[in-house]
Amino acid sequence: MSNDLSETSSGTKKLSEQIDELTTIVKKLEDPTIELEDALAVYEAGMKIAKAAQAALEDAEQRIETVSAAHSDS
Repeated sequence: MSNDLSETSSGTKKLSEQIDELTTIVKKLEDPTIELEDALAVYEAGMKIAKAAQAALEDAEQRIETVSAAHSDS
């Protein structure tokens, strides 16, 4: 796994890329002309991305806590 904190736990996409995708999804969902079926598909995709982003943030938080604890014990 890379040392880049912005990567997801699976290493597939950076957090910044996930946020960009979520921003695009929100814009699509705000479009009043979107069909219901399309909106549901976009929403589902967004939820998967949001879950992956949340996992990446939790992983980063855990790493920060681990490093902080290690340095405070020194």
